[in-house]
Amino acid sequence: MLPQIAKLSGSAQQFAGGWLNSVCDGLLSDEANELFVCYRSDGRTLSGKSGRLSYESFEQDTLRYSVRTQQQFEEILRREQPDVVHVWGTEYPFTLAITNACEQTGMLDRMVVSIQGLCSVYAWHFAAGLPQKVVRGATFRDFLRRDNIYRQREKYVIRGAFETAALQKTKHVIGRTDWDRTCVRQINPDAVYHFCNETLRDTFYKGKWDVNTCTRHTIFVSQGNYPVKGLHKALAALVFLRKEFPDARLVTTGEDPRGGSPQKRLRRSSYARYLGKIIRAWGLDGSVEFTGMLSAEQMKERYLDAHVALTPSSVENSSNSIGEAMLLGVPVVASYVGGTPNMLDHGAEGFLYPFDAPYMMAEYIRDIFSDDALAKKLGDNGRIRAQKRHDAEHNLSELNEIYRCLSTGTDRKG
Repeated sequence: MLPQIAKLSGSAQQFAGGWLNSVCDGLLSDEANELFVCYRSDGRTLSGKSGRLSYESFEQDTLRYSVRTQQQFEEILRREQPDVVHVWGTEYPFTLAITNACEQTGMLDRMVVSIQGLCSVYAWHFAAGLPQKVVRGATFRDFLRRDNIYRQREKYVIRGAFETAALQKTKHVIGRTDWDRTCVRQINPDAVYHFCNETLRDTFYKGKWDVNTCTRHTIFVSQGNYPVKGLHKALAALVFLRKEFPDARLVTTGEDPRGGSPQKRLRRSSYARYLGKIIRAWGLDGSVEFTGMLSAEQMKERYLDAHVALTPSSVENSSNSIGEAMLLGVPVVASYVGGTPNMLDHGAEGFLYPFDAPYMMAEYIRDIFSDDALAKKLGDNGRIRAQKRHDAEHNLSELNEIYRCLSTGTDRKG
């Protein structure tokens, strides 16, 4: 649910997917544009209109295909007759539902899918770096939900099958990295690939990191609540770092996996339990902070306070976390996975290391901790790169050009 729709419908604003807010505002800034937004609801059916923004929610299970949802989409398409249908992401079965709806209503040529992550590929990397006993283990919460790490990976496989079916029918995709272009080509070599960078949340275009005001030896990881984000590898690197920097700290979002009430412990996932165990076993109790959920402004404050922004994921397409940190000029260390190499040049705009080598992660963080001139150079160069990549006006122009081509059936200029 976009923030604009949350305000119109009196719903609580959600933190996820905040970059779409910038896209929506940008598109509506052109009075020639009208938007009809469909989004997955939390069980309530909502619809409405304000000016040139209309919306309607739909319900669908994240693992099962819904013919009812497809029929709802078909009715919307026939009623609204959109010039372009833009699908953001492929991770859930409703992407296949809207693809089938476009096929049934003769709009497949005017539909484009933006690639975010790809479940069919993420499944291969989901449990990377975790012991099998952790992957196969289960907490009370996992047992009730049938949702341990192994089953979570299997859910990615199921969702990936729907994703693949949708992409095999799709005629146009939007991407931004070598990784997503390669993955799409392997699924559907006939799809037309349109390059367009992302515009990030407005908050991160203001402010600049300063090595003289950050909290020394603090590492910020924007999220680590499931295995793909690689927090277990970041903790291993912290063990290396504390030998030279005893005050080194890792700060991340989400709920603290240590202690808590009996109710919280019963709701804890096996991955959270594993994180709690290794934090204690490796003597990191006083060196790790979990902040809970953060707003965009609170995230920005954490980035600016950190000495290093770290993204230790086992797979990414183009990490918004890396983009946000670079926009603020924070020195970035990230795993060399997926589309991340397209985001920064190693040694000039940040550091890249092999995902399964936490000692290399620690070494690059050490270099930044030890050299303020290097930290400033990486941050400044990264900021220049990010300002070009995430230029809101340019990206909106590119998106509008893609829309023009789809609606008229012509090729992109140049």
